[in-house]
Amino acid sequence: MENTSIKKSFAPIINKNSQILILGSLPSDKSIALSEYYGNKTNQFWNIISLIFENKKIEFKNYNEKIDFLNKHHIALWDTYCSANRKGSLDSDIKNGEFNNVKKLLNKYPNVRKILVNGRKSELAFQKYIKTVNLDCNYKYIPSSSSANTNLSLLEKVEYWRKAIFE
Repeated sequence: MENTSIKKSFAPIINKNSQILILGSLPSDKSIALSEYYGNKTNQFWNIISLIFENKKIEFKNYNEKIDFLNKHHIALWDTYCSANRKGSLDSDIKNGEFNNVKKLLNKYPNVRKILVNGRKSELAFQKYIKTVNLDCNYKYIPSSSSANTNLSLLEKVEYWRKAIFE
């Protein structure tokens, strides 16, 4: 039986040219082990992003190529939670979450004009966060890129994400 443990997010991937911030909830155990955002090969994030911008799935050689791709398209990544108790990797198992300081990040990177929250858990957490810090910002929900989200096909997710990114 697996114990509940404290899981922590990574530093944000962001630079002065970033225009869109995508917020997940908290890295999966596989992502934590690899020290990579969306490191679990079953997560559809990298396929979604590459299909949106290149109209094909890209076989990235390494994590640096993925980061370069995000930078090229002015995409920043972070998580709503900086830490939480969680058994395994499911968002539904997140307990006692502490929020990342998104307000401070947005103040430091004023070119971010859009926030997209990846999945319902991230959306609900972000809604709580903005109330606690009195942050007035627009954000949009996008369906979770997790393979556990079986309500939509990959191509349906791509269309939701594409609309959110480009509208």
